Parts: sequence; C-alpha cells; structure tokens
Amino acid sequence: MSKTASLLLLSLLASSAVFAATPESEFLAAHGLAGKSVEQIIETIDQTPQNRPLPYSASVTSAALKLSDGEQTYTLPLGDKFYLSAAPYETQTHPCFNHSLSGCQGEMPNSTFDVKVTDNKGNTVIQEKMKSYQNGFIGLWLPRNMEGSLEVSYNGKKAVHPITTQDDSQTCLTELQLQ
Repeated sequence: MSKTASLLLLSLLASSAVFAATPESEFLAAHGLAGKSVEQIIETIDQTPQNRPLPYSASVTSAALKLSDGEQTYTLPLGDKFYLSAAPYETQTHPCFNHSLSGCQGEMPNSTFDVKVTDNKGNTVIQEKMKSYQNGFIGLWLPRNMEGSLEVSYNGKKAVHPITTQDDSQTCLTELQLQ
C-alpha cells in the first residue's frame, strides 16, 4: 500500500471514530429528539400527544433535563433559562416538585387559559392565551433568578401562585386550583 493510501485510510478511520454514535445520541435518535436543542427536546416531550407514562423517563430540574432509558441517565444543562410546567385544575391534582415530562398528567388537557407572569417589580414577563398540552400542563420558559407570580384564568375562574426561578426552585406547579 502506498504512503498516500495509508494516510488516507488512517485519516478515514480517525474521522469515523469522531463521528461514532454515543449512547446519548442513540437515545435521542431512537426517540425522535436528535438534532434538537435542550429547549426543543423539553417542548417536544412535554407536548407529545402520547399517553403518560412514556416508554422512557424525562424530567426537568431547575438546572437540567434528565433523560433515562432505565439503564443510563443523560443530563443536559438548561443554561440561562428556566422551565416551569404548570397544571391548572378545578377538582384534582397531584403533588410535584420536579416536572416529569414523561409521567405527569394534569386534569385539563387541551384547554385554553389566559396566562400572566409578573415579576416582583411589577413587570409583565408573559401575558398571552396558552393551550395546555395533552398532559394537561402549560410550559413556560422564564428568566433565571426571578421572583414573581403566575396568574391563570379559565371560564371566569382564576388561580394565582408565587413563583421563583432559582437554582433550587420547583419546575412543576400543580397548586393552581381555579376558583
């Protein structure tokens, strides 16, 4: 084999090792999440029309998205944003601190709410009509290190709850009883 051919073969072998699939990339590909940002992965899972629980585990903490196939866990940092998933309800809820994208089910799927997030300085962060996902939750991307309140209205009923987006804050808000 010529020196050029040997170098070419060595180069091809080295570059294919760089592009070898990792268990994390294989997991993402198997669940239709490959090539997405962490924000897009969270939104895709939270908005999936599949019944809960999903065939894999996915949860959001204040700092990261955690995915698991039962054998390995993959942790993807959230960066400078905070994800709060809120489930307004009228009669039934469940206790929750870190939102399980793959397991949590709220009482009011596919319902349209008036949602308002205000910080402690009185600034409106979000004010819009939002439709809950198939799992009964509304996903909110918020700035980090914020304190304020979340107000949700539906058919003349309203719920208001204080929120924080600190490193130790909850990401699953199920205490929004509409009254």
